[in-house]
Amino acid sequence: MNAGAPRTARAAAVTAVGDAGGESADAAQAMLVTLWNAAMAAGGLVGGLLLDTFGSTSFPWTVLLLLLPVTAVVLYARGAGFPARRVSWSR
Repeated sequence: MNAGAPRTARAAAVTAVGDAGGESADAAQAMLVTLWNAAMAAGGLVGGLLLDTFGSTSFPWTVLLLLLPVTAVVLYARGAGFPARRVSWSR
């Protein structure tokens, strides 16, 4: 497993949010970091509840269930976050 993958994904997300945010890029990046941290906390909480309630066999089914809407969002939003060419924002 590549230990650098989460850092690379986070860097790509920050870049995409910064590009899409335009002049409000700082606020958009702050919101991204806050949501990232909240998602980590929620994942730990939900994972613990799933493990305690249904056991470890519930994890693959939960991931599959979550993968469907995430894939739809990625396909819908990929043009906004990663445009074909970089836009230069001048202040």
